[in-house]
Amino acid sequence: MSPSQAQLFAISLTERICSAVSLVGTFVIVSTFISFRSFRKPINRLVFYASWGNIMANIATLISQSGIQAGFGSSLCQFQAFLIQWFMPADALWTFAMACNVYLTFFHKYNSEQLRQLEWKYVLCCYGLPFIPAFAYFFIKTQSRGRVYGSAILWCWVAVPWDFLRIAVFYGPVWFVISLTFAIYLRAGSVIYQKRRQLRGVGGIDSIDSDIHPVMKLAGIQVTSEIACSSPERHSTSSTEIQPARSFNASSFCPYSVTIEGGPLDPIRGLQHAGAIPPHGPAFSSRPSSSPLRTEVLPMNARSGVLDSFASQRRAVATEANSAACAYTKYAMLFFIALLVTWVPSTVNRVYAFARPNAFSFGLNYASSFVLPLQGFWNSLIYINISWPAFKALCENMRPQGTMTPRSVYLPK
Repeated sequence: MSPSQAQLFAISLTERICSAVSLVGTFVIVSTFISFRSFRKPINRLVFYASWGNIMANIATLISQSGIQAGFGSSLCQFQAFLIQWFMPADALWTFAMACNVYLTFFHKYNSEQLRQLEWKYVLCCYGLPFIPAFAYFFIKTQSRGRVYGSAILWCWVAVPWDFLRIAVFYGPVWFVISLTFAIYLRAGSVIYQKRRQLRGVGGIDSIDSDIHPVMKLAGIQVTSEIACSSPERHSTSSTEIQPARSFNASSFCPYSVTIEGGPLDPIRGLQHAGAIPPHGPAFSSRPSSSPLRTEVLPMNARSGVLDSFASQRRAVATEANSAACAYTKYAMLFFIALLVTWVPSTVNRVYAFARPNAFSFGLNYASSFVLPLQGFWNSLIYINISWPAFKALCENMRPQGTMTPRSVYLPK
């Protein structure tokens, strides 16, 4: 059973529309990453490298049925098949590279600089490994099967007589890589779950910070805590004149202000622990004074209230740090979900075609023509999600200087 002209037209139109949408998303990634430093987070760097493969794959999918119509031996058909064989599986390899960064950060404490030194190896593997069979297929030809590159219904790719190569050299390795990626995320997720349970049982952050903080650096998420000491003035009806002695200032209280930022990290500012406050800070004084001091008697329950407040602030900092670690894993998992959306329909279609070579399923082929060209689109959606604070800042900077928001208008009383 062969497809009708109407079915082929629907498939071709869908391929080109989805390819155009994907190219627009990829253009957003490349243009913002090159033009603005605030977008160059460690995770975004890998998305940027993967985008070039998405561009080349979308060039092939834009050709669509034109390669087949030009003839199986034509340069256009061979070029289209070469691009698909080379760059489509590279997207799965780049997602695996992101998973490797998660593994190295969680379990080997790699920092951003160490991960950056691995990027050239990622480029070599993600684009070098698929290139080997893609290039070798040009030189394989037999009398019984003909050339490797030929019609694959959707576009020029591995011809039907060589269908076993689609499973052995294309879909098989892709699903092996997806399995490794899933295993890494499963392991990292179990660690995060354990740390969250520890967080509920302890009041400090020391036990979780060693695992959480490196991931915050990798994600480009910054958690800072500031000590804002305030000494409100108190009045008492009774006072006592005392000589120089050690005194406790009851009115000094140092609350915390916790902020999470999704931008590039300052190497000097990091997560400041509540436990780093010196025990003899502004609230204690043991230095003699030449003038009499006015002091107040602090009840015991008030002192315990101050200590409880410090403990609650430390727990708040720990919670924010743990949330930052979960944020990076969430982004990585989004890439993994995009992989499944891309590869499950197309794999089912190829397995069906391999099992029933004389049958044609319009539904499966149409689903493949829809999801495969959208690799760059899914990556751009996740990139925008990751870089949303940077996009908001960019829009604010592009706003005309004379424009004032209602919050910036001061109305005198």
